[in-house]
Amino acid sequence: MCRTGHKGGNCMKIFTQQQMRTAEQAAADGGVPFLRLMENAGAACAAEIRARLHPGQKTVILCGKGKNGGDGFVIARKLSEAGFAAVVLLAFGRPRDEDALYMLGKLEGTDVRIFDLTQNEAPRRLIPEADVLVDAVFGIGFRGVADEDTAGLFRMVNAAKGTVYAVDLPSGLECDSGSVTGESIRADYTLAISEGKLCHVLQPAASHCGTVVPVRIGVEDVYYKHMPYYAYTFSGKEVRKVFPARPAVSNKGDFGKVLCICGSMSFAGAAVLSASGALRSGAGLVYAAFPQSAYAAIGAKLTEAVLLPMPADTEGRFAASAIAPVLQAMQGKQAIVLGCGLGQSAGTRELVETVLKNAACPVVLDADGINLIAQNIDILRAAKAPLVLTPHPGEMARLLRCTVDEVQRDRVGTASAFAKAYGVTLALKGANTVVASPEGGAVYLNTTGNAGMAKGGSGDFLAGLLGGFLAQGVRFAAETATYIHGLCGDRAANNLSGRGMLPTDCIAELAHVLAEFE
Repeated sequence: MCRTGHKGGNCMKIFTQQQMRTAEQAAADGGVPFLRLMENAGAACAAEIRARLHPGQKTVILCGKGKNGGDGFVIARKLSEAGFAAVVLLAFGRPRDEDALYMLGKLEGTDVRIFDLTQNEAPRRLIPEADVLVDAVFGIGFRGVADEDTAGLFRMVNAAKGTVYAVDLPSGLECDSGSVTGESIRADYTLAISEGKLCHVLQPAASHCGTVVPVRIGVEDVYYKHMPYYAYTFSGKEVRKVFPARPAVSNKGDFGKVLCICGSMSFAGAAVLSASGALRSGAGLVYAAFPQSAYAAIGAKLTEAVLLPMPADTEGRFAASAIAPVLQAMQGKQAIVLGCGLGQSAGTRELVETVLKNAACPVVLDADGINLIAQNIDILRAAKAPLVLTPHPGEMARLLRCTVDEVQRDRVGTASAFAKAYGVTLALKGANTVVASPEGGAVYLNTTGNAGMAKGGSGDFLAGLLGGFLAQGVRFAAETATYIHGLCGDRAANNLSGRGMLPTDCIAELAHVLAEFE
């Protein structure tokens, strides 16, 4: 059951290497021995491969010395039994794992040809000739970097014309990491055994996995019952169920009021983009509070929002005297978006801290709102209303007083620990935005979006969209907003280009994307 509350569908539950081993041991203790699990895994993978094979196509299966290699031997036998030509290449000689050794023995008397590359490298020539290549070299236990000889084998596979299937994960990747530290096989399909792994989702490792196809092997849900999964993803099937109904008889007051406290003379566009995201989200009323010095730039772009120009300082930012009217504007709102394009000054710092202390509805804190509290981070614990922070890695590093590299090295752990420590929902932006809840537990890993969204203004759009969803009572608003935000980016990239698209193009796609979930 994913945090969205829906079983199955397109929700991928993600487990760590240790969790997978624990579940398999529980299955073995429950009467499903490891040998049976290996047979099931190989048979399930072979069925997926066979469904895409054509008569006469040649398959080469590269097998390592562990259980992953054992899965490969079963695949070879099952393909042979189905009438397909299969060749096994032993990458490191005969297997060490007893179950794998047993499965190798079962190939005797079949049509499967077996070559040991440690004895003769000549059979490597079969790799570029194959129509299908199956990677069963390394499994979830791999750590570090492949040696040069193995890396050369991987490069040969990657250069081959055949379709590449990886068993559980592409060899050279680490199960619990999104990093790629050495040479790795690049698969067209990854046959994920039982459940998803972090490398299937987190970039850049996920780009080596191709299409991830889950295969069931007999480790049933009962063996995961007492084991909370580490992370999860979801897609359209789950998103469709989080939106509240919009009754036929209704008015603008029924769909929430959002107050965006954003912008400055230098960053007028941030106010426009955040308010536009809230407007297109389906919120009933959106109020835009901004420094009056930016009125001409902002007012010309926002025709549907209620405009609330506020006192400005000499630099075109919110003045301290804006605090009282902002507090008045906060009354009766269902969500607040705070921080986009504020700029940093004594006045904006006081404004942010005052809003956080006095808000009675959920607050989305973004951009300069986050930067302004970095020196007084404990104010997060003093807030009475629910907070959602949406930092990019640089802003996250400022909050934690560490380096961006340290944040990026463990995005999931960083987000989860911070959310729990400060009692906030945290959406750590970037490739695979991570959403962690204050209650702890599994984190959400976003699977939509693309590099074309790495442009100024994308985060402002997300903040406004999230504020709009919160105001409407959308369940799992942070996860849903990040998913749909990325989906808008994917549509814009497809229709325009990743290089040339802009955040405004993503906003233009929002109404069309939301129509898919009605």
